Amino acid sequence: MKKSILIFLFGIFCISKSYSQKYFGKSYTPTQVIDEFYDIADVTKGYTVMGKTELGKGFRSLEKTQQKIIELARKKGADAVIFTMEEEVFGTSTSSGGNVSQKKDGKKATVASSSTTTDLKEKTVKATFIKYK
Repeated sequence: MKKSILIFLFGIFCISKSYSQKYFGKSYTPTQVIDEFYDIADVTKGYTVMGKTELGKGFRSLEKTQQKIIELARKKGADAVIFTMEEEVFGTSTSSGGNVSQKKDGKKATVASSSTTTDLKEKTVKATFIKYK
């Protein structure tokens, strides 16, 4: 019984740490309304950058990631968030296979082979928190 409780608590601790969000920047009085942008050119008001955050591997869905960032923006006092998503190739995976078939007479054989290379990618959602002037 004690072991299962300890394993459960350790699992909760690991999960909470793997989704922790880091923020680098200034903080202001919390805000309620956050404008969302997906390109810096869409911001029409004057603003200053107040901080940045990012979430790498480990997010379950992009919608939940977006909501988590917006919640942090509210706590830090941002007026708006500019979202970007980057995809980085961190390795490749290659798989290959072959097939040998021999004719009934035993004299001729046909050999076929194939190889597939796949890029291993990691997505990172980055957000810039801004404060209107």
